[in-house]
Amino acid sequence: MLLFFVLKEAGPGGVAGGGTWGAATDTERVYTNIVNSNGKNFTLKPSNKITKTGGWVAMEAKSGKILWSLENPSNATTNGPVSVANGIVFVGSANVNGTVYAINGKNGEILWSHETGSTVYGGISISNGCIYFGNGYTLGLATVIGGLTGGTSLFSFCV
Repeated sequence: MLLFFVLKEAGPGGVAGGGTWGAATDTERVYTNIVNSNGKNFTLKPSNKITKTGGWVAMEAKSGKILWSLENPSNATTNGPVSVANGIVFVGSANVNGTVYAINGKNGEILWSHETGSTVYGGISISNGCIYFGNGYTLGLATVIGGLTGGTSLFSFCV
């Protein structure tokens, strides 16, 4: 069975795109980031909260209905790709401190965060109860967006 839907607007987009760098799914929900690189006011759905940051969104896989959206608490307008395992969404923030978040996939509640000291713009790998990611981004698109910081660390957290 092929399922196709078009989501009207999860976020405002900008010079760095809209929901960029792919999505993740747990078969019930689809998760992606919200890019707002122009810092435009937009409304998070379904909460109707107005924000100027980027963030993350969860949509019902069968319909594309927005279930929750969350602004980036570290005020970054651009975020890396999302990953999901066991109902937890893992995301990196393109803020200068490189905050990584674990988010409850059902309701968008932030469960855990960790500052890495440098922008986290790449994806987070998940294997055998551990997450792995690197930090640092200062080339290419970083020159257009600004505010991204270099780093050379690889992190792992296991439960």
